[in-house]
Amino acid sequence: MAANSDPKATTQKDCIPIGAPAVMFYPVADTITVQPERVVMKVDWMESERTIYLDGRKHPASTQTFLHGHSVGRWEGDALIVETTNFKEHPMGLSAALPGSTQKRLTERFRLSPDHKSLIYSGVIEDPVYLAKPVEWSGQWLYRPNMPHSNEKCDLEVARKFLQN
Repeated sequence: MAANSDPKATTQKDCIPIGAPAVMFYPVADTITVQPERVVMKVDWMESERTIYLDGRKHPASTQTFLHGHSVGRWEGDALIVETTNFKEHPMGLSAALPGSTQKRLTERFRLSPDHKSLIYSGVIEDPVYLAKPVEWSGQWLYRPNMPHSNEKCDLEVARKFLQN
């Protein structure tokens, strides 16, 4: 399937964010809360939130799908390894211009840098419906505790007005 380059085709006009992992790369403030049984990642973009379960649960039946999938994680030393499945079909599921299917599978690795000033993020995404082969990436997020957070909610009328004309 060809990439969609029509800016009016974005799901964001309906206040639906892009899918994971692309939403993780938005240049906005992220908050990560680590608890014994879960990690909650909040992205300041259209109220995007992911929960990574650390309690040993399995993924639900494949008929149960979620915008950002269902994530289970485990610690391997100082790295958090996350396996995500059960994605909803999404026209912007792999990137702003590439859909994602319910067969999408995401494996991520998060760990602090040696100086504890950044989070090293890497992973691989597989989607046999839209990708000819798995795609890998890696990068870093700097720790910026004073970065302001947006408390703005997505306004459906404004989002749609932006794309008129």
